[in-house]
Amino acid sequence: MTRSNVCNILIVEDDATERSTLERLLTDAGYKVFPVDSANKAVGYTEELIDFVITDLQLNDDLNGIDLLKHWKLRQPEIMFLIVTGFATVDSAVQAIRAGAYHYLTKPVDPQALLILLQNMQRERDQSRKLRMLEDRLDEKFALDSMVGQSPAMLQVNQLIRRSAQAQSTVLILGESGTGKELVAQAIHQNSPRKDGPFIAVNCAAIPASLVESELFGHEKGSFTGATDRRIGRFEAAHGGTLFIDEIGEFELGLQVKLLRALESHVINRVGSQKDIKVDTRVLAATSRDIRTMMSQGKFREDLYYRLNVITIELPPLRERLEDVPLLVRRFMDDLNHQYKTNVRSINPDVLEVFSRYHWPGNVRELMNVIERMMVLTDKPSLEVEDIPAYIRSDADTRASAEKSVFPEAYGSPVQTQIIPLDQLEFHAILGALKHFDNNRTRAAKALGISLRTLQRKLGSKTIEFHDTPASQLLPVNQAGQTDRPAKPS
Repeated sequence: MTRSNVCNILIVEDDATERSTLERLLTDAGYKVFPVDSANKAVGYTEELIDFVITDLQLNDDLNGIDLLKHWKLRQPEIMFLIVTGFATVDSAVQAIRAGAYHYLTKPVDPQALLILLQNMQRERDQSRKLRMLEDRLDEKFALDSMVGQSPAMLQVNQLIRRSAQAQSTVLILGESGTGKELVAQAIHQNSPRKDGPFIAVNCAAIPASLVESELFGHEKGSFTGATDRRIGRFEAAHGGTLFIDEIGEFELGLQVKLLRALESHVINRVGSQKDIKVDTRVLAATSRDIRTMMSQGKFREDLYYRLNVITIELPPLRERLEDVPLLVRRFMDDLNHQYKTNVRSINPDVLEVFSRYHWPGNVRELMNVIERMMVLTDKPSLEVEDIPAYIRSDADTRASAEKSVFPEAYGSPVQTQIIPLDQLEFHAILGALKHFDNNRTRAAKALGISLRTLQRKLGSKTIEFHDTPASQLLPVNQAGQTDRPAKPS
């Protein structure tokens, strides 16, 4: 049953005259009123859609007004109560407020004061509902099962998110730009015990290097040119919650030392101050840079890396999980239909085929932007190939031509099979496929007619060097998508 904007008010009053007066006043004011003469009768309304209860404190009943309030709060904690009495005392007022009453009124009730109170209660009720709706949407958006992807790589990412969400450890999120590192950080926070605390994000690549320290730790008035007031930093703002530091690879070495101290001691100092400030902040960090290479070059401290790297979540680029593209497209279409009030409900399978041949250098972010562009510009109820940006169609056509030249029999052209020693057969086939599909294991496995897991198992720990693979050693693929295996030489 859904609620309307009209408030339903239960009046519990054993005095018939008082009850009738309140009923008439509230009905004239536009409220829907349910009058009863006892607490026992009022109990029968606890399962109804009652917004507010106005009850006398003293009732000719087994229960008084505060008893009724406590009984109701056990079943509907958000219900709002007004307690009314003709025998007001400080103790009874304190008792009512402690039990959870919104307010306490004395008889005779001032009609104007009551109506103002009810307006305030209705305003708070509406704000509470809006906040609850926003929280529900947030929970839904960042629920673990909402992290789109059924590829092995994404299933592993989801498992790591689930486990790390319940911990307090720092997490290092790695991945190319556009793979969704901040979404992962938000999912960890939203599924953690800190979800009711703040989630504060800071992108170090978007802040001048000279201001990063102030941004993170805050500053005192006059600590540097332009510091006209005291300002708290992101660490303090995230107290009790989570701080997400994006592009941490941009940190200068001097600032890395201060960050390490904050992580180890949970103490910070504002710029221009020596005063220690204790913070309870969980840190999640991310970067698209190769931190290990930076360490070998002396650009990133090893001790900070190992302090951050308690848990590592590595996000695969979209080109390595193309089987997730249809799921992502469907999610983006649903979200954009809701956002723009559009009605683009279907997509031509040929569009997905083109998408499967594109390299997606911008990863999931690029795919989302492409779908948004297509949906905004189309006047049809379905997305078609002609809606795809020209640069994507051109790139996909180029790659399709390259695939035909590498695996001609997969496209219906005959090819002469070479005899390759059996112990090298599978490895060279996989190696050749990886080379010509830009190291995309998903597409290589598909072309070879094997599962991704099988491809990964067959590669094992072998070192791949594309420049040492002669084209003549590529294993052709037949029309069924299976490798043509030559007979073992006798």
